[in-house]
Amino acid sequence: MELKSRAHRPSPWTRPGKVARVVVAHNPVGPADDPSTSDVLAQVELVAGALAELGIAVTRLAVADWRIWEDLERLGAAPGRGGPGGPGGPGGPGSRGTARPAALAPGTVVFNLVEAPPGMPGVHPATAAALELLGLPFSGSGAAALWLSTDKLATRALLAAEGVPVPPGGRLDHLGDPGACGAAVLDRVPPPWILKPACEDASLGLDGDAVCATRAAALARAAELLRRFPGQPLVVERYLPGRELNVSLLAAPPRDPRDRRDPRDPRDPGDHRQPPMTLPVAEIEFEDYPPGMPRIVGYEAKWQPESFAYTHTVRRFPSEAADAPLLAEARRLALAAWRACGLSGYGRVDLRLDERGVPHVLEVNANPCLAADAGFMAAAEEAGLSAAEVVSRILADAVARHRAARRERADQVDRLDRRERRRDAPAAVLPLAGGVAS
Repeated sequence: MELKSRAHRPSPWTRPGKVARVVVAHNPVGPADDPSTSDVLAQVELVAGALAELGIAVTRLAVADWRIWEDLERLGAAPGRGGPGGPGGPGGPGSRGTARPAALAPGTVVFNLVEAPPGMPGVHPATAAALELLGLPFSGSGAAALWLSTDKLATRALLAAEGVPVPPGGRLDHLGDPGACGAAVLDRVPPPWILKPACEDASLGLDGDAVCATRAAALARAAELLRRFPGQPLVVERYLPGRELNVSLLAAPPRDPRDRRDPRDPRDPGDHRQPPMTLPVAEIEFEDYPPGMPRIVGYEAKWQPESFAYTHTVRRFPSEAADAPLLAEARRLALAAWRACGLSGYGRVDLRLDERGVPHVLEVNANPCLAADAGFMAAAEEAGLSAAEVVSRILADAVARHRAARRERADQVDRLDRRERRRDAPAAVLPLAGGVAS
């Protein structure tokens, strides 16, 4: 079978060794792009600088038209062996003229910084899906985790099912019918409400009057957001008035393969599924906010330096001695969210406290911003980690995850081989009862 021959083909990642080259893939940026999109260039600079410090060759790749397989081919990858009707089909990963896993030089990893532009949330997970189909090692979370965490409604549902507290809330995707998925959500969820698009990131849609105290204001806000983000439902949540915390998580250092503390432990010592390291918990403080001004990290607080919200929204790191129980619970919930959503490499979980001081998960961010002034790198610096150390951890996790996936595929093929051999084996000739057949 062709599947078996591909799976058993030698891979450069089956040998030990260091990462020799990294392709830093990112979305293209134009002069008219939203600052939440152009911010990716700051991440590229940080990653490229860290790789230079690590002595790893870097290639920067702006992914044109969101077709990363074509851009990888233009880097010099050999044409694929597929064709029309072959694996992947024409025009997609695995079709004729597209990159194959073996096409990139041994020791190459893709650092995936491709983000979703406003109104195109599917780009983020689709890029990871293409890299998975190509069989390439890449940084951060896989396609399933990216899609799940992009969809805030799906994330809320999963976390609630896993016993992780989320704010009271629901879905609103139309205003014509007050029934299911309509304005009736405002009857089930107590005010005040915060409304946001279900699949946007970078606080898109959290501008202006994002928190609504009256039903009329909420309906007007919903109508505006449904118009601005067509085809996308809204998340309606109760606005929680307490403290806001961010927990950043980074892949744990890979274990030494010789370190088998318990010989009965069936896990691979290099298993990328080790619990991640929780970085120091950050708190967002809203300094001198006037009464009635919602204390949220909205669009203005992130992207408009001239605004009051930007200059008066400050990140601090609470004292462990003063807030030990709260910070421990925040870390516990962040780890639970990481596991439930299947994150890899690095992530950030945002939490908010209710009136009783109970933390709830607001959002799970797979592949959060790695700009030097962003929350993740601030937490890494607080933990004493340099940018080079952070990038090295992320790359090591990418390689470990890729190797684990290859082993799993090889095991699946071996099981299929054994099943086929048993099926094709000649049937045993059994003697007839009472003697030998004549």
